[in-house]
Amino acid sequence: MTAALAYRVEIGRQTASSDAARNERQLLSLLVRLGMDGASGVCELRFGDPEAPAPQAGDPLRVELDAGDGLQQVFTGTVDTVRIETTGQHVTAYDDLHKLACLETEASYENVDVDFVIKDVLQRAGVTAGRVTKGFNLPTYLLTRRPGALRQVLELADWCGADLFGDSKGKAHFVTPAEPGAAHAFDFATNVLQIEIQATPPIHDSVEVFGEGAAGSQGADKFCWLASDLAGVSGQAAIDAQGAVAVGRTGKTPRRLTLGAVRSGEAAQHVAEAQMRVLAARWLRGRIEVLGRPGVQPGDRVRLVGVPPRHAAAGLLLGPRSLRVRQVSHFLGRRRGFVTRMEF
Repeated sequence: MTAALAYRVEIGRQTASSDAARNERQLLSLLVRLGMDGASGVCELRFGDPEAPAPQAGDPLRVELDAGDGLQQVFTGTVDTVRIETTGQHVTAYDDLHKLACLETEASYENVDVDFVIKDVLQRAGVTAGRVTKGFNLPTYLLTRRPGALRQVLELADWCGADLFGDSKGKAHFVTPAEPGAAHAFDFATNVLQIEIQATPPIHDSVEVFGEGAAGSQGADKFCWLASDLAGVSGQAAIDAQGAVAVGRTGKTPRRLTLGAVRSGEAAQHVAEAQMRVLAARWLRGRIEVLGRPGVQPGDRVRLVGVPPRHAAAGLLLGPRSLRVRQVSHFLGRRRGFVTRMEF
């Protein structure tokens, strides 16, 4: 670690800090990882003082890191396991999305939007809700104990083209790529340590979504009727070779989805467009490793500046497509100092 870096870890009643006057533990290394796809945020700590009292499962944990602009919170969670080693202690903690993974509950909903269900499930799990996209209307929706709350929330996220993730302060977000977080710029010559990037055009160039019910042709109050013609409860969207999304049409290799929860043409069109928007947002995939940047969160946008025009990646990185952070990891250790890795 260099003198320019600072950290503070509050774990139960103990504090590990770069400020010697407040330090009570010998921190050897730290890893914080926050990401999408429903995985809980995780923090792993290694201490080099085996004689110190070990933290207990359930102890609150907060981590702050500073790369020169003041301490910024990068993780909030609770201790899950403590492994005692010969020369130290290894502590693993998870954020509150871990509670959602453990929740099995039942509920039924009538005439609500997706965001109502998401907020209710998060409240049942004891998770603080952050930004939650509205989604589409659900005339009826049933939440069952199996396959569990997390899996059903992820299914709703897939239909809405949204991502579920926790932030550095422990809030859970359910947002689409159209609702971006903060923007960050990194200088290619001075900030970037490693880069891997590639274009990933989708296998399917379009999607057709078919729902159930007669709301599209007989009116909203007839959502429970069986329809003889699904044209009124369907939606289409396509994506071209440049990543532009076109609504209301299909391409040469469409993907077909049938969703019982979709009961109107409006909802089917919403799902179809959301599917293509997700593909457009992930046209570029890869990872970038930079000198520590504690302010980066999942959902943020990243831009690289100063990329040499003749560099092989310049055509991708200097194009119109932005990089949306799907996972961010902060590493703090004695050998490499403070490094941030972003995956897209």
